[in-house]
Amino acid sequence: MSTEQPLPNLTPNQNDRAPEHIARARAYALQHTVKTDNLIPATVSYQSQGRLLLVGPEDRIRRAASLLPAGVKPTLLVSEAVHDAEAADLEAIFDATAALAALTLREPRLTGYLGQFQLTGLNGQGEQVNLAGLCFPQQGFPQQAAAVSEQPREPRFDLVADLGRAPLFALERPPVGYLHLADDDGLAERLAELCALTGIFDKPRYFRLDPEACAFTARGVPGCSRCLDVCPTDALKPINGRIQIDPHLCQGFGSCASACPTGAIAYHQPDANTSGDYLFRLLKHYREAGGEAPQLLIAGENEREWVEAELTRLPANWLPVWVEESASLGIESWFAALAYGASAVGIALGDDAPASVRALVERELASAAVLLAGAGLAADRIALFNPDAGEPVSCWPAIALLEKPLKGDKRENLFAAFDALWQANEGNREPLAVPHGAPYGSVELKESDCTLCMGCVAVCPSRALHAVGHTPGLNFIEQDCIQCGMCEKACPEQAIVLTPRLQPVPETRRAVQSLKAEEAACCIRCSKPFAPASMIRRIQQKLAGHSHFQNEAAQRLLMCEDCRVKDVFAALAADPVSQLKV
Repeated sequence: MSTEQPLPNLTPNQNDRAPEHIARARAYALQHTVKTDNLIPATVSYQSQGRLLLVGPEDRIRRAASLLPAGVKPTLLVSEAVHDAEAADLEAIFDATAALAALTLREPRLTGYLGQFQLTGLNGQGEQVNLAGLCFPQQGFPQQAAAVSEQPREPRFDLVADLGRAPLFALERPPVGYLHLADDDGLAERLAELCALTGIFDKPRYFRLDPEACAFTARGVPGCSRCLDVCPTDALKPINGRIQIDPHLCQGFGSCASACPTGAIAYHQPDANTSGDYLFRLLKHYREAGGEAPQLLIAGENEREWVEAELTRLPANWLPVWVEESASLGIESWFAALAYGASAVGIALGDDAPASVRALVERELASAAVLLAGAGLAADRIALFNPDAGEPVSCWPAIALLEKPLKGDKRENLFAAFDALWQANEGNREPLAVPHGAPYGSVELKESDCTLCMGCVAVCPSRALHAVGHTPGLNFIEQDCIQCGMCEKACPEQAIVLTPRLQPVPETRRAVQSLKAEEAACCIRCSKPFAPASMIRRIQQKLAGHSHFQNEAAQRLLMCEDCRVKDVFAALAADPVSQLKV
């Protein structure tokens, strides 16, 4: 359990634009709101023995080898032509590293992470070889590595310094233990930092994955891939029709959890309910201490230094919310904060934030702007924090609309907060036009084309589309639809069309809509309803002239599945000898 680190004391001399009681209220809220993070968080482990691979042009990797800390013996792999044949120190670095053999492979391919790097490539005969297996034959892991059960016993490199022109990992955030050195500035210092990664290291397991709630695919029909599109570390992979996350590659940016419309991927450091509880209590304590119009500023640890500097220049009603990564709190948390009594929410993203993470936050903000307008609020109540835009002057009135923190799943929390804001501000009653790709919308059914085959129901991951019950029919609940598109792709009659939008009226959005209903065909033997009557009539018409569906066989089309089987075997049971006739 840890408390929020208080900001430097703000007095009227430091921030004379804020009343003294506002500054006191902020200090009180930050000092008395305890973060209830996990005392023993789930972790993943890395083990590194310091086996270093230097890969790139021979002159650059030999220069790097000559600058390594004492005791480090690297493997050299030449993957490119000499970088600078005219360099003044070329002869000296080759003499200094003459004891090190340089290997050569074509088309090198690197995979893995700290302690588990593998490099494969083509040798002179065009054969695919594993470099670690070539360099460390029959060695594998020592006995003490058995403590790290997640790592296989096979030769590997622990660290990789890539000095090639193009990085072997074309990722926004490459794995821990890999370093791409585009130039030689500060080469010795950067190599020393890399080589210091020797030993056993633990880091948090940042996510929780619920495969049953995932809308990636169902029955072979592709659906939502929002998480795959925003991961800057390539930690998410589709394997056998399911999303899997490699915890060793995950660096906790939280963009996958924010992008996931169902909550199948949830941030776990801390979890959403813990974060929501903290926001609720922080705002409650601020109000109890006499604070007014609180504005939250969500910032990750990477942004802490410059955000703290900016906060000393902002009015004292700005309350910082420190998280592991800014993108780990998504749109449901932003709206919950407003419903808890925040007048505005700012999200701080540093200049070094991955482009995919920034793009995700901006897309979510575009959706938030539409929802805010629909709830009768100014669209910029939730926005990126931009210190260069000048001091924010907006100070909207705010009131706590919820008496306790929300404890539902991601989508439930978002709509509960939105509904509270919509009702309090007498929001718009017309459907809202959400941005393309947003996980809100309806489905339009071409009723005349629909055969009620229920293929759409079979693939719907959220039960937005579901059967009526014992009679043929198709129902729909708009609030549950995430616009994954699986129903549209699965429909054999192409009778479904997605309609992106958000219905702001809670009762309408949550209501069960009947898209199609019709009479049932009842079994001529037992009278059980077993199929839509229109479907049976259509089948009869299509098979009317078929030789295999005449007389008794034609009658079986009017039976349920149980009676149909009984009828087929009734004649065989009465005259078993007939089965032997050819």
